[in-house]
Amino acid sequence: MSLQLPLNALHVFCVVVQEGGFRQAAQALHLTPGAVSRQVQALEAHLRQVLFDRNAGAPATLTAAGRKLHDSVGAKMAAVKEALDTGGRARRQASILVDTSVTLAMHWLIPQLPAFRERHPQLQVQIRTVEGDINPASPADVFLRRDVAELRGLPFQTFMRERSVLVASPAFMPGVAAREADQLRWLGKAPRIGTRSRPDLWPGWCGAHGLDAGALEPTLELDNTVLAIQAAVQGLGALVVPEAFVRAMLNIQALQCLSRPVDSGSYSYAIGRRQASARVAIFTEWLTEAGRRENENSVSFRAHRSGFS
Repeated sequence: MSLQLPLNALHVFCVVVQEGGFRQAAQALHLTPGAVSRQVQALEAHLRQVLFDRNAGAPATLTAAGRKLHDSVGAKMAAVKEALDTGGRARRQASILVDTSVTLAMHWLIPQLPAFRERHPQLQVQIRTVEGDINPASPADVFLRRDVAELRGLPFQTFMRERSVLVASPAFMPGVAAREADQLRWLGKAPRIGTRSRPDLWPGWCGAHGLDAGALEPTLELDNTVLAIQAAVQGLGALVVPEAFVRAMLNIQALQCLSRPVDSGSYSYAIGRRQASARVAIFTEWLTEAGRRENENSVSFRAHRSGFS
């Protein structure tokens, strides 16, 4: 093994892990993907070990040797970079990077941020949207997820319950404000919107209302909640959706609430490794408060006796 240490290659390796892929690392380093790959290959040759599983489906999947190396040097390389990058450190101290899903960011977190900015104008919240499992090597300060298994073992705190409701647009059901559970038999003849990303919502809602989930499967399935909400707004059917994601549309009556909310899950946060700081504490305290307000808030639901034809 050469005594000359491949520090640049080691830095590139850490960036690949941090960014979650060779292409992303190339963008972060302003290099070509080929140049990044060559640096990693040089490090592998120096160590005489394979660091990434090239046959894995996910990008930048570490081998056991790769995980061991990153566990040993990842934090140290980050500390060296931070010590040498005083300007970058100052910028990071004034911002918080939040890793969350598109739906939670778009329909809940971003609408809350003006209140955070008003209270903490010195801090800027940056949002990175990622679906599924977190990358523990990510530079994110805070991770938000509904499924705590996606937090990959990081300690977590639940900050908001999820409650789901049945909604539809006024165009779909003219003049209907709401219906009691025992008056929901009309759903069997109505178009029903579902999401492939949340197949649990319709069965859970049906179970809470004593309805047969098998008889009320979605007739229109879309890939995600964002598309499903848009379909409901356009009058394509009734939708079971987390109440927090459609609150703004309920407030302006672009959608109508047709049922009382039912519990359908919760949202939790985890602090990124080695990212605990005063600014992160400020954000998580505010997040917990915002989640508590959401839990206390609910759309107005009025029983409506008229039938559906």
